[in-house]
Parts: sequence; C-alpha cells; structure tokens
Amino acid sequence: MAFSLPIDVRFADLDALGHVNHAVFVTYLEHARTRWWGGYLAGRSFQEEGFLIARVELDYRKPILLGDDVRVEVRCPHVGHTSFTLAYRVIRTKDEVVLAEGQTVQVMMDFATQRPRPVRPATQAWLRTQG
Repeated sequence: MAFSLPIDVRFADLDALGHVNHAVFVTYLEHARTRWWGGYLAGRSFQEEGFLIARVELDYRKPILLGDDVRVEVRCPHVGHTSFTLAYRVIRTKDEVVLAEGQTVQVMMDFATQRPRPVRPATQAWLRTQG
C-alpha cells in the first residue's frame, strides 16, 4: 500500500485564477516525500542517509481549489544501484479524483564527498516494500 499524507490547501497556495499554483504541487510532493522518508529514518540524520532530487515530472489533471481536501500518495516502483524512483498521485479525497500524477528520481549522496553512493542493502529491501 502507498504512503498517504493529507495536505492542507492554504490561501497562499492559490494563484490569480483561484486554484493551487502549479509550482505548489511540487511542494506538496516534497512534503509527502519528506514525511515518508522521515518515517524510514526514524530519528537518524538525513545526512547519514539522504539523497538529492535528480528529476521531477508532474502531469496536471484537474485544478485544486481552496477548500478541497487532498492527499498525496507515494510509492517506490524502482530501486537502482545509486538511485530510486518515487511515483505520486495527488487525489481529491471526497470523490477520489486524481488531480495530478508525477514522479521523482532520488540519488543517494555521500554529503561529505558530494558524490553519489550506492543504496544500502537494508534501504533497498525497505524501498522494495514501498512499491
């Protein structure tokens, strides 16, 4: 089952047309990803086992309006040697309409050397349960 996070749509998220600005959708994905990964880290430092975002894709399906109850679902469909892919769905809760779908590619980093590093075996095993 995918990780799911409810999102509070704020007035500040809206653009001049009265719907959530396209760039804010990416922030919603970031918020869900941060909570999801923080659950895995369970108090360990992000610098100990963290990543950088190498790619973001987002397909907008329907606008989000002020007052909409939405959630972001996160799952991991692919684990590579130094990276993994996350897939997202932004869903309006009341009718389960998909508002956006996207994905990000995360590259595991050794922050001391600023170089990619392999995904640790325990992390690979956990990520494979997140698909």
